[in-house]
Order: sequence, then structure tokens, then C-alpha cells
Amino acid sequence: MTKTVLEYESGKITAKLEQGERTLLRNVQFSIHEEETLALVGETGAGKTMTALSIMKLLPGNVHMADGKILFDGEPLPEEKKMRGILGNRIVYIPQNGLEFLNPAASIRTHLYDSLKKMGIKRKTMEQTALEKLRLAGFAQPEAVIDKCPFQISGGMAQRVIIALSACSDARLIIADEPTNGLDESGRAHFMRMLDEVFPKAGKLIITHDIGIAALCDRVLVLLGGKAMELGAACDVPAQPRHPYTKALLRALVKNGMEQTPVLRGREGDCTFYTRCPDACAACLGEMRHNTDNKTEWWCSGR
Repeated sequence: MTKTVLEYESGKITAKLEQGERTLLRNVQFSIHEEETLALVGETGAGKTMTALSIMKLLPGNVHMADGKILFDGEPLPEEKKMRGILGNRIVYIPQNGLEFLNPAASIRTHLYDSLKKMGIKRKTMEQTALEKLRLAGFAQPEAVIDKCPFQISGGMAQRVIIALSACSDARLIIADEPTNGLDESGRAHFMRMLDEVFPKAGKLIITHDIGIAALCDRVLVLLGGKAMELGAACDVPAQPRHPYTKALLRALVKNGMEQTPVLRGREGDCTFYTRCPDACAACLGEMRHNTDNKTEWWCSGR
């Protein structure tokens, strides 16, 4: 039986603004096990990035998490200062744009050596280990890239360098932020396979606005307005979505015509999709409910 890497309960995450307070996340719950990949799906402003920041204890200064619970390998995460020993080692973040993440003035070799030094790798074996990490990340000839600077390589190559740097760790949890943005279908599939090959035992959280990526994961959690709309197996949710918002995300895919979801009503319901939902009814003004069939765990209260 695989171990649970992450247990997450957002509680209520709010931001203090000049004109009051805004709720960013409310009662979002999920878990991630070893060797499991969870896709966190939703449009801009859904709460995906805020979820990741709360896991890494990197919430902005004006943002507060109340009544939340985060367990990493069964233990509460430490306070922010002690998180430095965990981030980049046991919890690894993979950004959307590798070129922006890398120091443009430092060679790929320097980046890798810095990471390997933190792992305690001896200097005499660093070059061999660095080349192995680059090869693991998909470079057939790592010797040709190791002494280049980031501005000398393409965006795709930079993303592979980020994977190589991430592999210089004892990662238990990978958090990847829009890692397949701009890739075609085959490129997305290749990237996800590479994550599994480089981090076979780690749990993985994939943040994406594209529900099409869910088919490449194990489970999918659909967010909107800081609330969970639907959570279930990736083989079930895209094929038989139960929440109207999930259906709308699927209709918005390029292959399905990029259909828009217009605002249909002014009044807001407990469901954050209520104003745009074509299937909304009086029951949608109430709380969402829980399904116990062990497939789709959340769905629309009005269905």
C-alpha cells in the first residue's frame, strides 16, 4: 500500500485588501499518495496557485490561512523559516517558465553544481552526476549543454534543465505550475512520462487551466472561485463530468470549439459557477454534497 505524501485542508484562506477582505480558498480538501499525480484544474483566479503557495508556506503577507491543516508524510509542516530545509529538497517546485527561473548569468553547470553541493555530492563526482541528471531529463548529449547559459538555450531545453535540477533532491512531493503550457498533445504526454521516470515514487500536484491534461494524471480536482467543484478519478471526470463547470471546461478545449460560458444571472449562489451555469436551479443556492461511490467525490448539488 502506498503512503500518503500530502493531506491538505485549506480551511479559509483570505486576503486583506484596501477595501475589505476577500476569500481566496474555502474548504478545499484533497490528498496525494506516493506515485500518484493529481491535476488541479481551473481558470485564472480559481485558487490553484494559492493552494500551491499555502503548501509551500509562501503565502503573501496580506494572506491568512485559518483552520487549515497540511500534513506532509503524516507530520504538520514546520513554520516558514524551517521550511527552507524542505523546499527544493523534499518538496520541489517546477515553474511554468524555466528561463525565468534560471540565473541568466550562470551556466547550467553552475546551477547543477550548486544543487548537488546541497545534496552533499563530492566535487570529484559532480560532473558525472550532473551529466547523469541532464541525461535523465532528456538530453541525449548533455556535454553539449552543460556549459551553456540559459540565454543560449530554448524554452523547452530550459524546462528540461529545471527537471534536471529538481532531480538533485530527495523529492517526496512535486508541485508543477502549468508545466505543459504551450506544448502540443504529444509534448504534454512526453513531459508527464518524464516526470514519472525522474520521480517514480514522489506524489505530484499538477497545476493547470487545461482539463485536457487530466487524462494524463490519476485524479483531478476542479476548482472555481476558491471552491472545489468536482474531485474524482481522471478516467471518470473528463469522460463523465458531473458538475456543469467541468462540462464547460471541456467545451472550452480547442478540439471542442472553445465554447464560452456567458453570464446568465446576476444573483450569486453557494456554487461559484451559479451565475454562468445553464443548468442552475433553486437547489444550487445551497451547499454542494458528497458522493460515496469512490469515483467522483463531489458534484453539483442541483443535479
